[in-house]
Amino acid sequence: MSEPVSAYRVLIVDDHSVVRAGLRHLLAEVFDPVEIVEANGLAALEALLDEGMRFSFAVVDLYLPDFLGQDRLDRIRRRLEPAPVVAFTMSESKSDLRAALAAGLRGYIPKSTHDEVIIGILRMIQVGGTYFPYELLARDAEAERGPAPTPAAAVPMAGDIGQAEAGEGESGAALTERQMEIMDLLARGHSNQQIGDVLGLNLNTVKGHLSRIFRQLGVESRTQAILKYQRMRGG
Repeated sequence: MSEPVSAYRVLIVDDHSVVRAGLRHLLAEVFDPVEIVEANGLAALEALLDEGMRFSFAVVDLYLPDFLGQDRLDRIRRRLEPAPVVAFTMSESKSDLRAALAAGLRGYIPKSTHDEVIIGILRMIQVGGTYFPYELLARDAEAERGPAPTPAAAVPMAGDIGQAEAGEGESGAALTERQMEIMDLLARGHSNQQIGDVLGLNLNTVKGHLSRIFRQLGVESRTQAILKYQRMRGG
C-alpha cells in the first residue's frame, strides 16, 4: 500500500554524488520543510517506487548509466505522478528537449544554468508552472541555416560601452549578464512576474531592469526590445 507524502518529499535521481549534493542545497532553498531522497539510477528509483514510496517533486538526470530512452522516461514520469518531474541534464540538444516535452515532464534545466536561476525555475514549477528553454530549439535551427552576419552595432568600440551603460545611445553589447538573463526570459514570452519568479527578483526590480534595458537599446516597447536583442544575438 502506498504511503502518504508528508510535507515535501523530493526525489533526486543522478549517478554523480557531487551533483546530488549540489541539488540538495538548492532544493532546500525552495522546499521547506523538505525530505530529500536520492537514487543513483533508474533501477534504484524503481526499487523505491516498488516499495510504495511517493514523492512531491522529482529531479531526474537524462543520462544515467541504466537509462533506456524516451519510452522509459515516459514510464517513470507516469509512475511518479502526480509529482512534477524535471529533467536536470548536461544535454542541450533539441532532441532531448523534445523527448522531455513528449514524455510530459514539467521542466528541462541544463546543468550549465546558474544556481539562482535554478532556484527560481524550481519555485515556478512548484506552484504549477513549466520551464523549457526553447532558445535551444531556436539555436539549433539557426545553426542549420548557418551563421547570420553580426550587426555593426553589436560590436562597439571600448568607448561605446561606457556610453551605453550610462543610457546614452544604443549598444546591446553593453547589457550586463543579469540584463541578458532578463531578455532571454522576455524573449520566451515570460511576464514581469514570471521573470521575477525565475530569477528571484521582486516585481519592481524587474521593471527597473527593463526600463534601463529599453534605454540602453533605444527602444520603447517589449516587442522592439525583443527584436533588437534577437538581432544582436544573431537571430
